[in-house]
Amino acid sequence: MITEEIQKVLNDLDKILRSAVGLRNRREYMREIGVTDRDWHFSLTADEIIKNKIPAAVIGCFGIARLFCKLAPKELQFFVVTCAYEPDWTAARNGNEPKSIGGHQVIAVEIDDKLRMFHPGRRKLEFVDTDVAVGNLVDFGFRDVPGRYLITAIMTPDEYNKINTYQKLRNVYASGDMNNPKFTIVPRSKITVPLQNLFGRQ
Repeated sequence: MITEEIQKVLNDLDKILRSAVGLRNRREYMREIGVTDRDWHFSLTADEIIKNKIPAAVIGCFGIARLFCKLAPKELQFFVVTCAYEPDWTAARNGNEPKSIGGHQVIAVEIDDKLRMFHPGRRKLEFVDTDVAVGNLVDFGFRDVPGRYLITAIMTPDEYNKINTYQKLRNVYASGDMNNPKFTIVPRSKITVPLQNLFGRQ
């Protein structure tokens, strides 16, 4: 079954994340290894993350999604769903570009003719009962980062792995296209089901 295949990948991914070494803070980790480029963690390949045992807190959800793409069997069909933090997105669209547009990347698979979404950084597979569609607004229910997120793209693993700079990710947040910086996505007014406790490892 597809759920069993996904759970196996999550188990393998969890083992990799648990074997990580080094500082659990991106800025401190980068300072320790002498890296200053903001694009550094976006440019990391899954192989580099595994080889260097880089912690989850350093690679973030962007890197965790990349690891899932690497570990998933070829026969498993899935997508990477990119989500932009709506207040940042709206500010940037209105010309008040923040230092960076925050966001989250999750995975979606098709089950019973419906896309179902889950976070690959969680050890146990839990689907979210929500409409996975570009333009939907989602309340993730974070304790530390409350607010709404906008689904901006549903990408194949190959497409997602081509994102290797913040600018490309920012473009995906704006338009769904890594080569188009213009804000073309139209948010829907509906707020989908909160994703309480979905994000973050337990």
